[in-house]
Amino acid sequence: MLPIIVILFLPFMGSNYSLLFTGVLVPLATGVVWALYRYHFCPSDTHRSVAVKTQQGLRRYVLLESTHGKPDSVLQAFKEYARKDRTIKKLLFTAEQECFLEKTAKQCYPRTTLLLGTQCGFSAICLLQLLPTDGMLYAIELEESMAESAEEMILVAGFKNNQFRLLCRHPVDAIHVLKSQFGVKKVDFVLMDYQCDQQMEDLLALAEVGLLFTGTLILINNTDHPASKGFIENITRAEGYMIVDACNGLLKVEYVQSQ
Repeated sequence: MLPIIVILFLPFMGSNYSLLFTGVLVPLATGVVWALYRYHFCPSDTHRSVAVKTQQGLRRYVLLESTHGKPDSVLQAFKEYARKDRTIKKLLFTAEQECFLEKTAKQCYPRTTLLLGTQCGFSAICLLQLLPTDGMLYAIELEESMAESAEEMILVAGFKNNQFRLLCRHPVDAIHVLKSQFGVKKVDFVLMDYQCDQQMEDLLALAEVGLLFTGTLILINNTDHPASKGFIENITRAEGYMIVDACNGLLKVEYVQSQ
């Protein structure tokens, strides 16, 4: 709005003021308007970025306050830190969601699990606790600093490198890499733990490369967010997906169409 007002008044200004407004203030005002739209009005991005300082604070707390090699102790340290940090609290599951996750994982007894949106590592540790001894977790995180923090937390919890693989790349790129470079033929369980407007794109990519099969269970987090309204409508109409259950923003979907 501001750039439009300035432009309307340009003919009535002197040449020096006109140059000042067109050369400096108009681009500045345009940038402000774009920033307001991008970060306030625009739907959220693929993941929720966390300041490096906050990540470091969480890592220090977990390293000092948890018993290394004990997943339950590490998860508890996460929860304790979240009581004083709202940003981290938003990344963690509620008690009800944890129970729902455990129930869903036990339902499909997954050997190969895919986590899209590893963030600080909390959900990855929850999943690794639920996998069988021969299970494998592929965790995807777009942001490099978050991926590094998550990997450290997973190792602190006592899990070994042969139990998980963390890829720092875009979800769609990672999905294609799983099959072409890592030889993954199918996934039994998928957790999409991020807040965005591209869940459908990721689901379609999974089906396109043939990683889904009839019976694959998919949990999508943050579906109670306004930005997910379109996704809910799309998946309701899409062939091959059946909404089974929901719990506090966690939507359980079953893939019912063979490739």
